[in-house]
Order: sequence, then C-alpha cells, then structure tokens
Amino acid sequence: MLRQIGPAFEAATGVALHVVPSLGTSGGNAAVADGVLDASVAGRDLKPEEVARGLVVAATLRTPFGFVTSRQAAENLASGEIAGLYRSARPLWPDGTPIRLILRPTEESDNAVLGALFPGMSAALKQARTRGDLSLAATDQDNAEMAERIAGSLVGASFTQMTTEKRKLRFVSIDGVLPSLTSYENGSYPYGKSLYIVVPAKIGAEAAAFVSFIATPEGKGLLRQAGIVAGTQ
Repeated sequence: MLRQIGPAFEAATGVALHVVPSLGTSGGNAAVADGVLDASVAGRDLKPEEVARGLVVAATLRTPFGFVTSRQAAENLASGEIAGLYRSARPLWPDGTPIRLILRPTEESDNAVLGALFPGMSAALKQARTRGDLSLAATDQDNAEMAERIAGSLVGASFTQMTTEKRKLRFVSIDGVLPSLTSYENGSYPYGKSLYIVVPAKIGAEAAAFVSFIATPEGKGLLRQAGIVAGTQ
C-alpha cells in the first residue's frame, strides 16, 4: 500500500517515501520510538509501554479481513464454523481434501483480529498451536508466500495485502459474501482489520506531510485503490 501511494505523495509534497518492509508491528513501532523511522503502519493499537515511549496514533485506516486459499475452486465458510476448523485435528474442504492451516506467531496482531471477529477463535488458535504439523509464518509476506506454495492452504489475510501484492491466492466467501470495499462499507461483509499510522508525539515534518496527504481527496482515492477505507468504521 505504501509503495503504491509513494509516487503520488512525492509528486504532491516533494517528500520521498522510503519503505522498510517486514519489520512487524512491534519492530516498526520500536524503530519509530528509537528515531530510526519517521512512522510505521501497525496492525494493532499501541501498547501502554509504547505510549510511554512517546508514540501516538496519527491516523486509523480500515481494510476488509478474511481467509485466502491457494485452491482455485470457489469456497465458502460459515462464520460460526471457522473456529471448529482450527480445533479439528484434520479439517477438510467440502470435496474431502485436507485444509492446510498456517499459523502466525503468538503476538502477531492477526491473532487478535481473528479472535475478535469469529466466535471461539482465540481458544481454537491456542489449541491449534499444540499440533506439531502446522506451519508458522513470521510476517504477512511469509504467510502469503507459504499459502501460495501449499496446496489446500487456508490463512487469514487483509484485503489490502491481496489487492496490492497481486498474490496467487483467492478469498473464500464467509456466509456467502466475498470481501470487497463495497460489501464492507454496506455491512454485508462485516469483517475488517484496523491499521494504525504510528508516529512520535513530536512528529517530524515528513511524517506530518504523509498523514496530511492521506486525508486529502487524492490520498483517500489512492487508499481505496489499495483496498483501504480512510478513517474508522
């Protein structure tokens, strides 16, 4: 998303946007607190210890969130049955082939997102971690790359990642509805994830310019093209 917005931001402000990828939320926030980065895009709200280090959230963005698979067949999941797939020792697709789950590290923000969106998911994820046959993906990019390689994969992913990275993965529908900005905004697809633009309390001029840019009509339009809704929802 940042790379997609970068050229227009530089053209409008004269400020170049340099992206350091795959630090994770905690790593990115620590780099901002240490003065190494001007801003970070976090997958969760700030922890008290991060606030104590002088970090603040300058803007909140939203994107649909769901499950993607390497399977080419159109698949549907019932929202109330998703946790059961993670509790099962041998979850199956409707045609009887195995569902290959990929987990994220315990502190990864997507775990909290899944736990908040789907009944019983927090306990189901904890139970899934007791299995020795499941893969673990450290970053969003690792998650998508592993899902592309593994037949029958099922992983949580954001709409903006799939939109901007052009992955060879497809979303499954939930209760018969696929994620899109339209279905998310009209409430027919209620599952989303917040992204937080984190800056120091004493924000630098470059970061302030970026926060101002994404609030402009041009910035909001570019965010939509990247699968993101500006502001909270």
